[in-house]
Amino acid sequence: MSRSGNEQESRAEHIRKLESTLKNHLGHRIVKATVPLSISLRDWLYMLIEVIISLTVVIFFALPLLLILFVVKLFSGRAIFINREITGLNGVPTTIKYFNVPLQIVSSLSLYAYILNGKLALISTSIKQHDASAALNENNYLQQLKPGIFSLWQVRKNSNIAHEGQLNTDWEYCFTRRPASDLLLLLRSAPAYLFASSIPVEADHINLLDVTFSNVSMKEAVQQIGEVAIDGKTSESVFFINPDCLNKSRTDSNYLALLQQADYVYPDGIGIAIACKILRTPLKENINGTDMLPFLSEMASEQNLSFFLLGGKPGVADAMASNMKQKFNATVAGTHDGYFDHERESGPVIDAINSSGADIVLVAFGAPLQERWISTNKSSLNAGVVLGVGGLFDFYSGNTRRAPRWLREIGLEWVYRILQEPGRMWQRYVIGNPLFLARVLLWKIRNHT
Repeated sequence: MSRSGNEQESRAEHIRKLESTLKNHLGHRIVKATVPLSISLRDWLYMLIEVIISLTVVIFFALPLLLILFVVKLFSGRAIFINREITGLNGVPTTIKYFNVPLQIVSSLSLYAYILNGKLALISTSIKQHDASAALNENNYLQQLKPGIFSLWQVRKNSNIAHEGQLNTDWEYCFTRRPASDLLLLLRSAPAYLFASSIPVEADHINLLDVTFSNVSMKEAVQQIGEVAIDGKTSESVFFINPDCLNKSRTDSNYLALLQQADYVYPDGIGIAIACKILRTPLKENINGTDMLPFLSEMASEQNLSFFLLGGKPGVADAMASNMKQKFNATVAGTHDGYFDHERESGPVIDAINSSGADIVLVAFGAPLQERWISTNKSSLNAGVVLGVGGLFDFYSGNTRRAPRWLREIGLEWVYRILQEPGRMWQRYVIGNPLFLARVLLWKIRNHT
C-alpha cells in the first residue's frame, strides 16, 4: 500500500474516532439536558395538580364559607379568621389565616389560597409555629420546602401515633418523598382527619368506664417508667387498656379493681381515642406497648437498665430477647415462658427474676391474667417496674406480623388483626368494638359528662 493510501486510511480512522467522540459527547450533553428537563416537567405537572385542586377548593368551598362567616360577623361580630405565625419557606416567619370554625378540616379550607400565592404546598413538611429562638442550621434543608396543608406529621398526630415527634417525622417525610408516596399520603389524610379534635388537650388523667388512665405522650410515659425503674424502691405496676380490656372490666369486678389500683395505666388503641373524643377529653397519644418498646429500650440502654421477659410459649421470650439485643441494643437479664402454674410455681420464677437483677419486667400472659399475676407478686419483686404487655412477645419474636404503618395511621390495625386470626379476633373487634362504644355512650349519659 502506498504512503498516500496509508495517510488516507489514517485520516479516515481519525475521523471515525472523532465522530464517535462527538456522538458520545453529544449524547452525554443530551442526557444531562434531559434529566433536568424531566425533573422540570414532573415539577410542573405537580404544580398544575396543586393549582387545580386549590382552585377547586377555593371556588366551591372556601369562598362560600367566607361569605357565610362574613354574614355571621355582621350580626354577631365574630372574627372571620384566626391568625397564626408559622415558619415559612427559608425559615421566614409568615402569617396565615385559618377560618374561625371549630372543625380542623373546615378551618383549613382557607389555606388553599396560600398554595396559589406560593406560600404553602399541598403536601410537604408540617406547618410549624414560628420560633425565632430555635436553632436553624440543622434544619436548613427542611426550610427549603414550603410547609404543606397535608403532612405525614399531621396524619400521625390526628391518629395519636406521632411518637417520633414533629421534627423527626418531617425528616422521615423528606427521605421518603416521591410523587406516588405523596398521593398515598393524601389518601391517608382523609380518614385520619376523622380522629382529629379541635378541643385542646388539657386533662392529665381521664376517667373512662370507671378506670382512670394517664393522658400523656409516649415520651412522657417512657420518662415516667424510667424514673420508677431507676428509683427501684418498690415494684410499681404498669397496665395498658384497650376496648377489649374495658369490656372485660365491665363483667369482671376483680379485674376492674386491679385496673383501678394500678400505679400507672396507659391508653392503647384507636378505640380509646374515639371514646375520649366522645367524652370531649381528647387523647394526647396512643400509648401501646408495641410502639413503646423501641423507646423504652432506648431509654433503658441510656440508663443502663435491664429487662426480664416473662411470658409466651417456650422459646418465644428467648427469640424476642435476641431481637431486642440486635435491634435496640437492649440488655436482657433473663427470660422465662408463661407456661407454668401461676398459683403454685410462681416462687421459683420470682427468684429467677430477682437473681437476674433486672430493673424492668415485661409480663405477657394476656389480660386479665397478667394483671392478676403482677398485682399478686409485685411486692416480692426487686425490679422497679413491672409491665403487663399482652401480645407484645409475639410481635417482637417474629411469630406475628404487625400491621403496616399506613394502616395504623388510618386506625385500621384491627382489620389486619382480624385477617391474621379471624377465628380469635372477629368477636373481639366486630362485636367487641361496637359494644364498647355503646357502653361509653351509656356511661357518658349516666354520668352527664
